[in-house]
Amino acid sequence: MSHVHVNAHAAPVSLTSNWFIRPGCEEAADAALRALALEVERQEPDTLTYLVHRHRPDTPKLQSLPPGGPLTVLFFETYRNADAFLRHVNGPVFTQFVQLHGDLFVQSNGKPFTTVEFLDTLAGFVRTTETAAVSEAADGDATANRHPGVMFEIIARDQPRLKTFYADVFGWRYTTGSQGFAYVPFPARVNPLLGGIGPAQPDTPGYAPGTNFYLRVEDLESAIARAVEYGGQRYVGPVSVDGYTFAMIKDPEGNAIGLIKPF
Repeated sequence: MSHVHVNAHAAPVSLTSNWFIRPGCEEAADAALRALALEVERQEPDTLTYLVHRHRPDTPKLQSLPPGGPLTVLFFETYRNADAFLRHVNGPVFTQFVQLHGDLFVQSNGKPFTTVEFLDTLAGFVRTTETAAVSEAADGDATANRHPGVMFEIIARDQPRLKTFYADVFGWRYTTGSQGFAYVPFPARVNPLLGGIGPAQPDTPGYAPGTNFYLRVEDLESAIARAVEYGGQRYVGPVSVDGYTFAMIKDPEGNAIGLIKPF
């Protein structure tokens, strides 16, 4: 196993930003903001956290101090580094959002009025409600499975060619470790995990003896088409089995790579 050499200039960047919805535009703004967050997740691998918050009405147990505005939107964002932040604000997802939906927000000089504060992380952690639920279930269930698969490696005959293929098909960017090992870092978050051990069926594609790993994609056919365009092959599917839908491709060196839709 190789080890990552961390670049000092690649420190993460966090920020908070406030936007303000125009009265009467709440429903349209909420829909546009949800779509924005999904597109940022899909297209910007170096945006590590992108959380869009709206004002929560006060209750006897929870009251904002000072009182919050019902039309305020609070963004909390973390980027891999400053360059990643600049790619976001100047990139197609964000600029198109402002072009199409900017008029849903209070304007200043023809653009949405915003406040922004850049932050350095001093201490702490992120625990989602999903993480907490999984941890609680595992602690109280002696049959809960542990040790999930958390890393994969592709050992290439022609590393530059495969790096280019996966960058073209999946948009991967790499960090360099020892002996030129190209790491593929992903945002730290909890996703549904599934593993299994099945009987070999040598005459059925995808069921040869050995191991497979799967990459999450939103559109199986589009991913397969990109793989074929950049020198890979269609191998299996799409197929639906036991509640999930998957396919498989082969990269230019013949490695079988699974593709699976979110489940």
